[in-house]
Amino acid sequence: MAEFKASNRIERARDLMESFAERTGIRALSQESRERYLWTDAFAVQTFFALSHIYDDEKYRKAAFQLIDLVHENLGKFHPDDERKGWITGLSEEEGKAHPTAGGLRIGKKFPEREKGEIFNEDLEWDRDGQYFHYLTRWIFSLLLAARESGEKKYAFWAAELLKAGNKFIYSSGLGPRMYWKMSTDLSRPLVNGMGGHDPLEGLVCALSIKEEISEEESGIASVSHKFREMCKNKNWSTSDSLGIGGLLLSTLKAAGFPDTKELPPSVRPTRLLQDSINSLKDYVSIKETYEPVERRLAFRECGMSLGLKSYQGNKEKLIALEPTFEQLENYLFLAKEIEDFWLQPDHQEASTWTGHENINAVSLAASLVAGEYPAAFTLI
Repeated sequence: MAEFKASNRIERARDLMESFAERTGIRALSQESRERYLWTDAFAVQTFFALSHIYDDEKYRKAAFQLIDLVHENLGKFHPDDERKGWITGLSEEEGKAHPTAGGLRIGKKFPEREKGEIFNEDLEWDRDGQYFHYLTRWIFSLLLAARESGEKKYAFWAAELLKAGNKFIYSSGLGPRMYWKMSTDLSRPLVNGMGGHDPLEGLVCALSIKEEISEEESGIASVSHKFREMCKNKNWSTSDSLGIGGLLLSTLKAAGFPDTKELPPSVRPTRLLQDSINSLKDYVSIKETYEPVERRLAFRECGMSLGLKSYQGNKEKLIALEPTFEQLENYLFLAKEIEDFWLQPDHQEASTWTGHENINAVSLAASLVAGEYPAAFTLI
C-alpha cells in the first residue's frame, strides 16, 4: 500500500474538498447546491474552516459560510416533494431567515418522510427524510465554530435554537427521560423509536459548549440541558461501531476543554469518556472491519473513527490532565493511518462502496486528513 506524507495528505484533503464544492454547487450556487445532506455538510463546514487556517486562504472560509447559508435555505425548509412549503417553523420568509434553525433541520434524504398511517418499511426508511438528533448536534458544533471564526453571536444563538428544537426528541418514560431516534420534519411525531447510544451525551456536550459562547439565560437551554444530564447518569458509552467510536472520541475532547470538568456528571467526565473510548477501541480491534475487502467497507464510518483519533493526536499537548490514560490511546493511533492510506488509494475510490456515497466519504476522509494539523475545527479546543 502506498505511503502518503503529511503534506501530501493535506493536499489530498484540499483536492477532495475542492471537488466536493464543485460537485455540490457550493460556490456557484447552482442547482446541485439544493441537494444538501446535513451530516456531510456539517463536517464540510469544519473542514473548510480547517483548510482556511492551514492554507491561510480566505476562499475556504468563504465556502464554509456559504455552505451554512445553503444548508439553512434548503434543510430549514420542507422537502421539495413535500406538499408543505416554506420554513419548517412556519415562519414568514423574513422571520425564517432570522431563525433558520428554530424548527430543526431536515436530514436531506432523497424521498420525503413517511406519511401518517403509512406502514413502516425498514429498507425504505433509510432513504426517507425527517430529522435525526445526532445530525442536529453535528450542525450545532459547526455553528459554534462559525461563531468563533466570525465573532458573530448569531451563530451561537442559532445553535441554541437548534438544541431547543431537539427537545422535541425527548419524551417521558417510566425510566425517566428518553429520546426518539428519528422524527418527522416538523418534529410533531416519531418516525423511528429507540434512542441513539450517544445522543444524550452529545446533547449535553452541545449544551455545555453553547454555554461557553452565550449564557444559559440568553440561550434558554437550561431545561433541555437538565434532561440530558438526567439521561447521562450511570451510562457506559462503550461501542464497537467505528463511527460511534469517532463520535465518542470527539465528545471526550470537547469535554476535556471545558473549564470546570468537576461540574460534569461522573459518566461524562473526560477521564471516564476516555476510558470508554479505549475500551471501545479494544473491542473494535478484536473484530477489525479493516480486514474486510473494499466491497464490504464504508469509508465514512471508518474515517469518522480516524477523525477522532487524529484529533487526539493534534491535541496531545493539551491533554496532560488525561495521562496516563492518554498513553493507552496511542496504541491505537495506527488505525487512523491504516484507514486513511486505504481510502486514499485511487482504485479503492472506484469501488461501489465509495462511489455510492461519494460526498460523505470524500468529506469524511478530508476531515480526517486535516484533523491532525488543525484539530480545533473539530473539537473547539
